[in-house]
Amino acid sequence: MNVLKKIYVMVSLKLCNFVYRTYSCLGDKKPLLLLYTDSRGTEIDSPLKQRNPFYSYLKYFRDYKVDYKFCPYKFTSILDFLEFYDNSNKQYKAIVLHCGIVDFAPRPMSSYNQMLSLKFDYLERRGWLEYFENRTDFLDEYLGEKTLQFMSVEFVENELIPLLKEVDNLIYVGINPVLNCWDGNYWRKRPSCINQQLVQDSLMLQELGGVILSSWDDLKVKKFTVDNVHYNKLGLDQIGKDIMSRL
Repeated sequence: MNVLKKIYVMVSLKLCNFVYRTYSCLGDKKPLLLLYTDSRGTEIDSPLKQRNPFYSYLKYFRDYKVDYKFCPYKFTSILDFLEFYDNSNKQYKAIVLHCGIVDFAPRPMSSYNQMLSLKFDYLERRGWLEYFENRTDFLDEYLGEKTLQFMSVEFVENELIPLLKEVDNLIYVGINPVLNCWDGNYWRKRPSCINQQLVQDSLMLQELGGVILSSWDDLKVKKFTVDNVHYNKLGLDQIGKDIMSRL
């Protein structure tokens, strides 16, 4: 993307956020809802749609004033949500957490180490750094590298879920299966062990409740996603409806 195009996208996104937030201020007496997502929170097929509130499922929360955070970091993790929540003094009527795939999906070690470097300070403050620096629970190789899930099942069960249980009125949005026979618009195959992510997802849903996407069959994955992971408009609409049924 050239410099002029980047500037155009940045200005457009700022304008869309300004318009949305100005409009939402008309509902100051509405209950406050937090929506915190990774890159799955909006459409991604155009830079103009990424992180754009008008290409999300925010329209389903008309009865709420929404504080939204769409993929604020390169590797937007549940860890980032916890840090944000710990530093917030707002009282939310409901919190929608649409993160987890970054934490649970197997990734090459080079990617794992890059993500680890970006979360270093928070992990050190939490006393978790030693665990993340001394992992040996590798999975299948991908692109010539060992793969590793950023969070093991044991970490999710023993460290993550107890913290999330302390968050009042939390709705977790789960993860759908990845099809081995279909890539959508993704330019290469994903790791063969990619659906190992559903083990942690299942544990999260079991302990926290939430929106179950792991039940999507092959037809729904193709209908609602563009690449097995990110959603098209139909998929976002479906998730918005599913969340509303739990509010």
